[in-house]
Amino acid sequence: MVCGGELLDEGLTLPAQPTVVSLRRMNQVLDINLGRRTVRVQAGAKLSDIDRRLGAHGLGLPIVGDHRDITAGGFASVGGVSAASHKHGLFIDQIVDLEYVDTDGRIGTCGRTHHTERFQRILGAGGRAGIITALTLDAVEIDKERTWLTTNADRFLDFDSFVEHAYAEIARPGNAELQVGRWVDTAPLKVARPVGTGHVQLGTVRFGQWSSLYPTAPTRGLRARREVGSRARKSLGAIASAAPGKAGMPVRNAAAGAVLFAPKVQTLRDAEYLADTALSSSERGPAYRVGVFAPLSSYTSVFYRLHDLFSGHRERTGCFTVISAMTYGVRSRYLRAESAARGLPPEDHGLITFTCRLRPAALPSELLRDIMSGIEEICRSENTLRYEAE
Repeated sequence: MVCGGELLDEGLTLPAQPTVVSLRRMNQVLDINLGRRTVRVQAGAKLSDIDRRLGAHGLGLPIVGDHRDITAGGFASVGGVSAASHKHGLFIDQIVDLEYVDTDGRIGTCGRTHHTERFQRILGAGGRAGIITALTLDAVEIDKERTWLTTNADRFLDFDSFVEHAYAEIARPGNAELQVGRWVDTAPLKVARPVGTGHVQLGTVRFGQWSSLYPTAPTRGLRARREVGSRARKSLGAIASAAPGKAGMPVRNAAAGAVLFAPKVQTLRDAEYLADTALSSSERGPAYRVGVFAPLSSYTSVFYRLHDLFSGHRERTGCFTVISAMTYGVRSRYLRAESAARGLPPEDHGLITFTCRLRPAALPSELLRDIMSGIEEICRSENTLRYEAE
């Protein structure tokens, strides 16, 4: 197991006696080439730190993750996607070349113009084809602190309308700088009646939002609203992180809602890390996650089938509580090449990720195998690619 930063604990344990190769101290920005607009970094460097260093030179990374602890090597090993992927592709589309150590301990290099087959094999391989130790990345001219975006948000109470709208926005993004769709589907709620009268069961809560963010010039009033909103979300995220167990559930749900009801105007820097201010602290406890890159020709079918798979198991067994989904558009050279290599049309894709909160006691291994088998069948029949996020 290769780890770029600190190990995160979500209540799940590592396999017995794991071997972990940590790149936490290999975290330097080695060189910034202003003429070529590239940056050379060690694999353990955090993308947020790299981006800040580039910002001092009027540059920035086109693709960063949605939280500040993602490392360059970690993102490269899984492909790397963000709300800007409809415009710039995957993180691995931004890699010029890399240094790696193979399973025999040999140091090698590869890139877009040399040892290209090895380059394609190592990217997105999760460390199985070699441990990435350094990378050269493309940068773009941008000032993320002074690039302001306005949010056009569409909200939905039914899943069909949400999926239809998401497909239309992914297929035709216009000049949106960022785009993201989120859907939340809760299990029926049980509310206690007076003593001795049992419980009453309420219906599910289902809602979604699609957000497209466009360049804008903010007024003084909007700048002030952005500052107040930013402080409020950070405070809510901190409170949610400290709110344990069932008693903290309302606060954590409010933190997740703060992401759905994002500010109207914000900087590009704020928008890239919005989920990190509240959503990550609201999602606690074990969960089953799956992400797929669906070709646009089968995007809606994949979305429906995955949703039906998870909600069906929840209805029959109660193994899941909250089922949530996030989706982006992805226009990637790497994915188009992967499709062509499989004899498929080189299409653009939509990323669909589901996070299903678990009732561990209600998910025996046989049921988990059945769910995984269902996912594999959807991927095979719809020509999708699995996405393993860091």
